[in-house]
Amino acid sequence: MSILKKNTWVIIVFVSVCVLALSLVAQEETDEILVHYKSRASEVFNGRNPLLSGLKFSFEATTYYKLFDEEKNTFIIDSIIADYYYSFEKIDSINVIASSKDDPDTLDLKYPNIFIGDYLYNFYPNDTGGKDLSIGFDSKDVNPNIPIGLAIVDRDYYFLKRLYMYYMNEQKVERASKSFRFVEIDGFIFSDSVWELKSKSGIFTTEYFRVETGIRNIKIQR
Repeated sequence: MSILKKNTWVIIVFVSVCVLALSLVAQEETDEILVHYKSRASEVFNGRNPLLSGLKFSFEATTYYKLFDEEKNTFIIDSIIADYYYSFEKIDSINVIASSKDDPDTLDLKYPNIFIGDYLYNFYPNDTGGKDLSIGFDSKDVNPNIPIGLAIVDRDYYFLKRLYMYYMNEQKVERASKSFRFVEIDGFIFSDSVWELKSKSGIFTTEYFRVETGIRNIKIQR
């Protein structure tokens, strides 16, 4: 082998080692940043969640229960407008303003702290450095009780702005998703809209349901 070829191979090996080293350093830095945001977002979740804080509050919510047919046409099958009164994580009372249902379903505003647990986390490569920071969370196993999805947090203050959760199931027709949008009021992070989608296998067809809830007039009881 000529001296030129030897030098060329030395350069190639050297550059490859440098690239690998830089990649490992970059990955380590990314992991450290992820750990930082996970830790701070979890702290904010526990401290500013009105349900976990035992806060007394009320709001008005409008909920539509929708059904999709095979052609993806949408039909509103039920609806309810009601005032909800919460204290210590639970509903104290419901004042129904208007409803097409004799026995309205309980509105579920709870969502898990996805910043803890045995998740695989990642940043999105299209991050522009703006106020919104997207953090993906994935599970190592298929578990219908553990959601995977995407959390969008405030980059500077670490509170949730959006949460998209997908519940896996080995049976595709039994899968579901749930998403939240949040608003900050007096230092607490409230849901101001909740969307839930479910599919259910029938005898001959698969039915698709969607529950859409919009929340307004949030008031903290002092």
